[in-house]
Formats: sequence, structure tokens, C-alpha cells
Amino acid sequence: MQHLQNAVVQRVQTPAATARTAARASSSEELAELQARVRACFEAGALATGAELLLETVGNDYADLRQDLAMGRSYQAAAEALGRTVLPNDPGLRGGSTDMGNVSHLVPTIHPSIGYDCGDTIMHHPDFTRYGTTAAADLAVLDGGLAMAWTVIDLATDPAQRARLLERRAARS
Repeated sequence: MQHLQNAVVQRVQTPAATARTAARASSSEELAELQARVRACFEAGALATGAELLLETVGNDYADLRQDLAMGRSYQAAAEALGRTVLPNDPGLRGGSTDMGNVSHLVPTIHPSIGYDCGDTIMHHPDFTRYGTTAAADLAVLDGGLAMAWTVIDLATDPAQRARLLERRAARS
């Protein structure tokens, strides 16, 4: 046993320990840097303790979300026509990492959200689910779907938007 500042520290050896970690960042580049730092921390811990370290990557990395601002403005106009308030997209705001981010690196993308009264809770909280069956939630789904449909119509019928999107598609091929 070692004595440290009047506390007794016992050395306990376990046959194995496992951990699952996740890292998120604002961009794919920042994610790669963060993953390298996290990996270095585990390697340092193993080196310091004499442990064997096995790192295994599970799943796929999620890229940063790159929203098409022109498409976002079209959605904003559609949602506002339905009486919804939409916060404008900041050109510098790319959004967090998500599987939708991976898609957004290939095709023009928006990832709008639409609100409704969820009382004193926030999204992704277990209490949020109890508000998902209200009339306000149903209206949000209908308004969101209609705003997306109007956005598609606008993009398909606006010659400049249509040409821009078709050029991006051709560049991808």
C-alpha cells in the first residue's frame, strides 16, 4: 500500500477494462484533431500504468453539417407564409456533426427545425416525449412538411435556383 496525504490508496488490478467514448466537433478537421488528442490520452494512461491498450473504432464519423443558405432562405419564406417564425441562417454556422452532415457534403442540404410548445422541457429530454402527441405537435409536423414541399416547388420552378442545383449535381457526377 502507498500512503498519500493521509489517504490509503490500494493497488487493484482487474483482468480487463473497457470504455466507449464519443467525440464531436464543429468540423471534420477539428474532429480528426480531437480524436488524435483523445487517443493520445488513452495511450498516455496505458503507458503510465503499464497496461496493454487496444483501441477499436466502431461506426462512422459524422461530418459537420453544411446547410445550403439559398435553400434555407426558400424554406424560411415558406415557413413564414404559414405563420411560423424562423431564425435566419448565419452563413458562418455550419451546424453540429450528424449523419445528415455526411449527406450535406455531397448534395445541397437544409436541416430545418420547427417548434411547438413543449412546456418546461427541452429536445432530447425524456419529458419531451409527452408533448409529442399534442395538437401543437401535430400542427408542427404538418406545417414543417408543407414548408418543405413549398421549398421543393420553389427550387424546382425558380430558373436560377434550378440551374444552380443542377450545376452542383453535374459537378458531382
